[in-house]
Amino acid sequence: MRVLLINPPNKFPKDKIENIGIGQPIGLAYIAAELLKEGHEVNILDALAEGLGNPSKIGDIIHIGLKKEEIFSKISEFDPDVVGITAPFSLQIRSALEVAKIAKEVNNGIYTVLGGHHATIQPIEVVSHPDVDFVVIGEGEITTLELINKLEKGGAKDLADIKGIAYKGNGKPKITERRAFIQDLNDIPFPARYLLPLDKYFKITGSKWTPIITSRGCPYHCVFCAEHLAFGYKWRYRSPENVVDEIEEAINEYKIREVWFEDDNLTLNKKRTQRICELIIERKLDIEWVTRNGVRADTLDKTTLRLMKKSGCKQLWLAPESGSQRVVNEIIKKKLDLNKVEETVKLCKEVGIPVGCFFIMGLIGETKEDIYATIKYAHKLKKLGAHGFWFSIATPYFGTEFYDQAVNKGYLKEDLDPEALFVHEGIINTPEFSADWLTEVCNKAIKDLNRIGWNDIKRGLAHPKKGFRYIKNVYTKKLLKRSL
Repeated sequence: MRVLLINPPNKFPKDKIENIGIGQPIGLAYIAAELLKEGHEVNILDALAEGLGNPSKIGDIIHIGLKKEEIFSKISEFDPDVVGITAPFSLQIRSALEVAKIAKEVNNGIYTVLGGHHATIQPIEVVSHPDVDFVVIGEGEITTLELINKLEKGGAKDLADIKGIAYKGNGKPKITERRAFIQDLNDIPFPARYLLPLDKYFKITGSKWTPIITSRGCPYHCVFCAEHLAFGYKWRYRSPENVVDEIEEAINEYKIREVWFEDDNLTLNKKRTQRICELIIERKLDIEWVTRNGVRADTLDKTTLRLMKKSGCKQLWLAPESGSQRVVNEIIKKKLDLNKVEETVKLCKEVGIPVGCFFIMGLIGETKEDIYATIKYAHKLKKLGAHGFWFSIATPYFGTEFYDQAVNKGYLKEDLDPEALFVHEGIINTPEFSADWLTEVCNKAIKDLNRIGWNDIKRGLAHPKKGFRYIKNVYTKKLLKRSL
């Protein structure tokens, strides 16, 4: 069958334009590789990246990506039997549904399939939309392949035996048994990166980069995280050899020079982490790499950090989440010793790896004193050697324990709009703090902790290419604002 996989455009409030981030939809490239292996004809349309340079304004909302007529033309040109659309975040679900509508306008006979976190968490709601035929729940590679094979052989009949989907049966939404998670991730073919508009991503960042995911699942139970809904609590990982084979392919086939590891638990197994680094060194791979999603400080030691540095690690993000041990243990339920965070920050400075820290504020049960303690703790880490800080406002994503808490206690600021998610703004009020107060404090903390000083300038001068890339990214966003 002819299958077109689409990453939808995105929308932002005009005053939140700084939140724009263009990633490579690597999940679609994974699914494409699985379909191609079985002989299907596949293409990927990244409607977000393809239309980045031509934003449009609708009221106070900025549309980033290809316009409706452009998407219509692209779908018509490929003439697919199936259009698969991803909505990795709730913020994109409305745009994903609009793309499904466009596909039906091109040809009502096109099968539309939605996947991603939001569809996984609310499959019945999504498949009930008139322009959506199917929802793929959880990991998409095997489920999507089975669905496409079934549609090719007999159309949309007898679908109840396909695990992990939602569909319409006799006009009513139905959901099948959940599919077991893929246990051997080495069996999944490497993403079909050649179907992605790589040159556009390279131009945006000024570097030849790609995301790589080496593991899935998380054994921890942080109240704000929805990752387990898609990938489970069991940590499943690829072998070091398989990971480094993909890095080598990325270098040889796509001239990649920078890898962004997007795992939530890249360093969970210390020996595995060390072996990945050793293989990069042994194969003499000319690569730089960073941990985009943060790692646990208690999984690192000096030996591991030295190997990471030698193998090309240029930036490491830790995720202490809070400066209050009570909040970390009892509210977030992360059970991370903050003393270990301090030790790791000092080790990173000693080894020579720049380190940043992620924090989250505004959880139910947290007090203003806890939030101020987090900011104070960040200043302490800065003195110890950390020099990048990001504070996020806790967002009640559908399916999380935090969402249930907010709903049950009536703390939501207003009816939860999916497009309000991932906007850096408080949306809950508690007896301890208001959403507006939280937004003000969070934004001030980001500004105060990330002020550029002389030491930062010296670091930039020491790495002129990266310094230029940073300036270029800032300048691009300023131009984007002006064009609106």
